[in-house]
Amino acid sequence: MTDLGRRPASDLIGLLADGEVSSREIVGDFVSRYELFNPAISAIIEIDADAALKAATESDLRRKAGESLGPLDGLPITVKDNIHVRGLGARWGSRLFADHRPEVDDIAIERLRAGGANLLAKTNTPEFALAAHTDNLLHGPTRNPWRLDLTPGGSSGGAVAALAAGIGPLAIGTDAGGSIRRPASYAGVVGFRPSTGRIPRGAGFPALAMDFQVVAPAARTVADTYSIFRLIAGPDPRDRSSLAFNDYPLPMQLAEGQQRRLRICYVPDVEGCAVDREVHDQVHAAALTFSALGHHVESGAMPFVLADIERIWSTLTAVSLARVVGLSAESLAQVSASSRASAQRGATVSAQEYSDAVDAIQKVRQGVDAFFSRFDVLLSPASASLPWAIGQAFAEVIDGREAGPRSAAVFATFVNVAGIPAISLPAGRGASRLPIGLQLAGAFGRDLQVLGLAMEYESASPWQLLADTY
Repeated sequence: MTDLGRRPASDLIGLLADGEVSSREIVGDFVSRYELFNPAISAIIEIDADAALKAATESDLRRKAGESLGPLDGLPITVKDNIHVRGLGARWGSRLFADHRPEVDDIAIERLRAGGANLLAKTNTPEFALAAHTDNLLHGPTRNPWRLDLTPGGSSGGAVAALAAGIGPLAIGTDAGGSIRRPASYAGVVGFRPSTGRIPRGAGFPALAMDFQVVAPAARTVADTYSIFRLIAGPDPRDRSSLAFNDYPLPMQLAEGQQRRLRICYVPDVEGCAVDREVHDQVHAAALTFSALGHHVESGAMPFVLADIERIWSTLTAVSLARVVGLSAESLAQVSASSRASAQRGATVSAQEYSDAVDAIQKVRQGVDAFFSRFDVLLSPASASLPWAIGQAFAEVIDGREAGPRSAAVFATFVNVAGIPAISLPAGRGASRLPIGLQLAGAFGRDLQVLGLAMEYESASPWQLLADTY
């Protein structure tokens, strides 16, 4: 095994272009690292090594003939198991879909194929991609490469764990309530939730929270994350929401830094909710870094009422689970106790409750839009907590205080309700030596501004790319 798995995608792209390495060697290294490390972390649940090596050979032949399909041609990329990839399973973390094999790709996957990306593996996700930890009745728990007794979070836990262990340089996840950003913070990688509509959706599972879930790229650097985003973003008539943006084509390279200094609102907590001290200290230090870079940073409060966010999320997901799972004894017996309880609750939600939740979405979006008329970016922790023990569904204690199922997510889910772009990237490590992520969120459509600021911070505060022992 070479050190190819330790390199960011940008390095591999350069090596391929210069002819110093082949796609087949890169994919072979990926498979070797999968065989070595995946048994301990269970991040990848399906891989077709033979098909991947065959596709790599085809990529090498294209490159030799001067017919490369783009920068990502020949690079391996993992895909979360709730996204439809033709020829691979899509189980949604549920026994109800254990044998489901889609016949068509989602739109993002179509675009990755067209760009030559090597779609060779699926990553683990909790049941229906709804839990804060990655565990399910089909495949069991995914473990955090930084400490195997801890979770990498959820629901894109398999995606980020594979990245942190060097099992592939690029990953595709989803984000409906923080599902890429919180796990990225626990695994020391980058996770980006684009504006709703930036990446069109086509074939796939039913939405569990209206338009909250988006396809979300992840990698070990901001530039690599942007490389995925640039390839799969853009309008498609099959998804009307994707027609809202007029800034395409996106630039080939993400500009380092900003052309102007930004107004950053630093929000260290939410309505007095607990935040782990290590998390607070690392993100506070990041706020000082942004100030030193010349940005205007001031402390402030979140532009929403947390109770509204929690009511919206719990109502929409419960009703949708009742629809997907059904209420028959047979189907309820196939799902976890938490999904069963949520589906049963969803069946009791009244039309008035559901209507009130939908109305509250507009209230949140108006408040967030008003906030971004005064600020360019909102800086906060990506998660209120550090990662917690395998076997626990959530962080039960945060900063010495008893915590509930949604306590660690207080910074995350408003982004999805508002439909705005947000990125999680490493802020450093505290006394526990575990990764801690900061979150940058911006106004609807200002994806490039958020990504550019993240790259500026990453350049000022470099981060090791892999977990310690990988």
